[in-house]
Amino acid sequence: MRELGKKFSCFKKGKISLRDIQCVSIEFCSVCNLRCRYCHLKQGDRSAYLSLNLYEKLLFELCGNKQYRQDIIMEWPISGCFFLHPQYKEIVRLTAGFKRRYPAFSPWVILNDNMMLFDEEKVDFILGQGVVKKIFCSIDGVNKESFEYMRPGAKFETVIKNTRYLLKKNKAAGHKVIIQVHNGNDDVSKKQCQDACYDEIFKEAHKVSQWEPRDWNDSFHTKSGAFSPRAGFCSFVFDSVTLSSSGAVIKCCNDLKEQTKYGDFSKDTLESIWRSQKRRDFLELMSKGERRKIPGCHNCSIGFSGKRIRG
Repeated sequence: MRELGKKFSCFKKGKISLRDIQCVSIEFCSVCNLRCRYCHLKQGDRSAYLSLNLYEKLLFELCGNKQYRQDIIMEWPISGCFFLHPQYKEIVRLTAGFKRRYPAFSPWVILNDNMMLFDEEKVDFILGQGVVKKIFCSIDGVNKESFEYMRPGAKFETVIKNTRYLLKKNKAAGHKVIIQVHNGNDDVSKKQCQDACYDEIFKEAHKVSQWEPRDWNDSFHTKSGAFSPRAGFCSFVFDSVTLSSSGAVIKCCNDLKEQTKYGDFSKDTLESIWRSQKRRDFLELMSKGERRKIPGCHNCSIGFSGKRIRG
């Protein structure tokens, strides 16, 4: 809270620092290979894939301006499946190249995946490049029945096989990557017996996080639209930025309808967008406790007010 207090104070004095950006979330793909029962993101309402040129532009700016954190968190991706991007290998190799070219650049890259396409060849490639620092494996339910109910389009045996191989190869490499299993359960799966393979995977993973299906906001909602908006301020507006597949720069990864769009990265720099009057207006409202006046924030149940942890 002391760090946030300093940010408030600096903002009041008209100072906006690039170093405040702790996390850049990147939507490399807005399309997905699954149709998960509790995911209601629209596909086709923006570009399917982020341009490799735009991503390279981002890397050049982050590395070329030392005002940015060189250990910045980069979250890949924030909606669709990363391995659907036709140039996913180029994305990884490009990042590795920038790390070699700029030795001080050491981003904490987090890869989120549903483990359907993350086969042996891709595991070997990702671990071999040394770019990704943490992998979130989304494995819902407690057994084959509940898993395939919650994640239509996914095959239980394939996901378990791929996850086991990832854990095995990472262990053999000396646990260079932190692997966290993100496990969701609804009211039905909670009443079922957990398959032994879940116990095995949970034991081998570094961390296991749990979640329950719910309505987050306009970007992540079910038909009921029963939102439970947070009343207080959210620090995402102070320390996070998201680059959508269309090139829009928005407040955070929870606003995929781009209601908090600050600017177009294909036309401007991240620095100019970060210091823009539109973003200043959002900061002013959040700092005054008037979150309800910010589009995309007024009905969001997410609130973050702590320091980012790499691990």
